[in-house]
Amino acid sequence: MTSTRWKRFRRLAIVGLIVVLAWPHAWAAWQYRAALADLHRHHPESTRHRLESCLRVWPNYASARLLAARASREAGDLDDAAVQLRIARRAEGEATDRIVFEWTLLQATAGNVREVEDYLQRLAGADPTLAPSVWEALAQGYLRSYRTLDAMACLNHWLAGAPNNVRALELRGQTYVTGRGVKRGSDDFRRALELDPTRDDTRGRLTRALLDLGAYGEAVPHLEHLMKSQPDDAEVPVRLARCFNMLDRKSEAQQLLRAVLDRHPEHGFALRALGQFALTDGNPAEAELHLRKAAAALPADYQAHWLLYEAVRQQGKPDAAALLKDAEVVRDRSERIGELQSRRLAEQPLEPALHVEMASLLLQTGKDDIAITWLQSALSLDASFRPAHRLLADLYTRKNQPDLAAAHRKLANE
Repeated sequence: MTSTRWKRFRRLAIVGLIVVLAWPHAWAAWQYRAALADLHRHHPESTRHRLESCLRVWPNYASARLLAARASREAGDLDDAAVQLRIARRAEGEATDRIVFEWTLLQATAGNVREVEDYLQRLAGADPTLAPSVWEALAQGYLRSYRTLDAMACLNHWLAGAPNNVRALELRGQTYVTGRGVKRGSDDFRRALELDPTRDDTRGRLTRALLDLGAYGEAVPHLEHLMKSQPDDAEVPVRLARCFNMLDRKSEAQQLLRAVLDRHPEHGFALRALGQFALTDGNPAEAELHLRKAAAALPADYQAHWLLYEAVRQQGKPDAAALLKDAEVVRDRSERIGELQSRRLAEQPLEPALHVEMASLLLQTGKDDIAITWLQSALSLDASFRPAHRLLADLYTRKNQPDLAAAHRKLANE
């Protein structure tokens, strides 16, 4: 090889090596910029997906970790948000102002708003660029703690300055639905979809609202869209089957439900729908077979229990009265939880007795982890509130955690 050819070859080799070494970093930078754009449009899942590629190359890039924390927080994955923030702090070597701000937003989103709301509101007033993040975190925290009036006030304030913000519209729609304003909630979901038709989570919320309103025809195209975009979500074909049944497309409804149960034999809502269809068609014995399984899978679902009672009553069986009593217990408990969520806790968010009552109702439905959160919330309001300690003592006894049970029993008896 001549000297000239060798020099040319060497230059090409060096350029190739530089390209090989630089390519991962260029790819990471591109993914980071795209993630920023996705999160600006409030698409947290695509943001997280892009940042996975970025962080494989730059695992200690604090800005990317902070962005990942924001995306996880918006997506509702609060545990991952905390992990990302801890890594960001290690990468920075200290708790910078950015990290402290994100930790505070995470606390608000998790429902610990009493400790941080004044601080966050002052920040939003002092720096308008921080305001959207503050309103979002506070609204989510208020919703999580059933302070619906505060959530609504926060979101209305946000939307007054940014009427086309899809995230604010989504959250206000959820707030309306929580407060039993399903019609207004559906209006906000529709508007958010008009602004961004790619928002499948919003589309799913809209379909649930439309079914509650009896707008089956409007729900169908949305559900057919979700069948394609979310093929693994078994709830979607069940909702579509309910629409088809009400629109006299019964054969298609049956096919959808059978397909769901082939993959998920114990799917409570699919079983409930099949039982309801059979009962409507005058087949109470067939309905009972499905509805007994549905009631077992959905112990807190009043409709499943009432339909089971009706199927048994129509056959003249002797256990109908007991099943009616079970259904009434489920109904009364569900109505009380709904009243606490939509009105009482919004009116008296700092009353520990209401937090304990919510915990007690949740324990009856087997939701122990959520109940513990409510009991801890009651104790954050009043550390010596004996009913909360008493329930925690009983709960930890049942969970075979004697040390915790003894500690709370002692406080309950003091």
